[in-house]
Amino acid sequence: MSEPDTHASPLTELLSLALPTMAQMASYTVMQFIDTWMLSRLGEAPATAAANSGILSFALVSLGIGTLVLVNTFVSQAFGRGEFKKCGQYLWQGIWLSLAYGLALLPMRAVAGPLFAAFGHPAAQALMEAGYFRIVLFSAGVKLVSSAAGQFFLGIDRANAVLAGAVFGVAVNAGAAWCIVLGHCGFASHGVVGAAWAQNIGVTSEMFVLLLLLARRSIRTGFGLFNVRPRWALAGPLLRVGIPSGLQWFSDVLSWSIFCNGVLGLLGSAAMAANTFMLRYMVVSFLPAYGISVAVTALVGRYIGRGRPDIAARRAGLGMIVTMIYILCCGTVFVAFRIPLMRVFTHDPQVISIGAVYLVFCAVYEISDGLYLLYSGALRGAGDTLVPTLVSSGLCWTIMLGGGFLVASKYPGWIAGPWIVACVYGFTLGLWMMWRFVRGPWRNFRISAAV
Repeated sequence: MSEPDTHASPLTELLSLALPTMAQMASYTVMQFIDTWMLSRLGEAPATAAANSGILSFALVSLGIGTLVLVNTFVSQAFGRGEFKKCGQYLWQGIWLSLAYGLALLPMRAVAGPLFAAFGHPAAQALMEAGYFRIVLFSAGVKLVSSAAGQFFLGIDRANAVLAGAVFGVAVNAGAAWCIVLGHCGFASHGVVGAAWAQNIGVTSEMFVLLLLLARRSIRTGFGLFNVRPRWALAGPLLRVGIPSGLQWFSDVLSWSIFCNGVLGLLGSAAMAANTFMLRYMVVSFLPAYGISVAVTALVGRYIGRGRPDIAARRAGLGMIVTMIYILCCGTVFVAFRIPLMRVFTHDPQVISIGAVYLVFCAVYEISDGLYLLYSGALRGAGDTLVPTLVSSGLCWTIMLGGGFLVASKYPGWIAGPWIVACVYGFTLGLWMMWRFVRGPWRNFRISAAV
């Protein structure tokens, strides 16, 4: 339970948290990448259906995940103050909230059919999308419990536990998908349905690893994990600060879901397929940036808990430098190898041509996304969530979605139009988040709660 090694270099301190965090988020998105690639062996329609359905189902789950990210903030600040038993109590509030929200999502399965039909997709594709959506919602509560446990481990500086769970979950998912998506090892091929069940199996496997690691004696006794009862004195502040963060996640992911299903749908099936394949690279590539963001959340919270906001600000600045270096490297790869990257998923010349254009926009957009992820993570670590959520949601639904629909409906032959609008939105939001953190109102925030 000792504090982290204060003699470690700032970069080592940052990366020791960031690398395992990348793995945890990768456990979900890499599963989707694997499933998309395997489904693309069966045709572009199954791969597109799973991707469209996956991002919409994740939009619903993201409300809970975004709220549970604040478990990291509260635990890391308690850990920084030396209040170790309180860390375990915050974990349990996160677990109870995860189970409650996971159950609350199950009725959404009933509206899957009408929901995807409303996007105007081809009937066969909409049927596959609805089936995938219904199945993956079964594991929503499981994914949320994993998120709460992972944020707890990050807050107490046990990031390797997160890495172990993620690696195991992805490996199990890949094996399950190989069997029930492509029909190997004596199993029949179940296509999109098989991909959904393979993801559920992988997510559940990740959760079991994290629960086993929580059961270690040093964790159980050192952080008071036997004290499982709900505590409104802790859950209340967690929800008060966490729900704005959750709404920010929900708004972001839901708007991207509508962008992919609705805006790109106006440009035709080839553009939608190209966008699907490009997003698989985009989502996987920004995971390190997300990992750095969550690491900065933990470090900002930890140093605020120790009464050192000056060090908290310096760690955010270091995170920004590392993020920008990484993203520029990714952008170079996307632009230089855009054609071969598209050929991993498809051999359709039209889809490859459009996808190559979208990968260039991906390289540009990720610069703004890096700023947004890094500084929104720093603001969460300080408990500054409400104003960033309002600004993020307002810009997203007006500039990106409103502008995207306007451009796509007026100029349906202009495949680059919606992504030009998305880049304008991204840079506006990213620069605002940086300004908000540098300006510094978070220095006066206090979010701790009495037991």
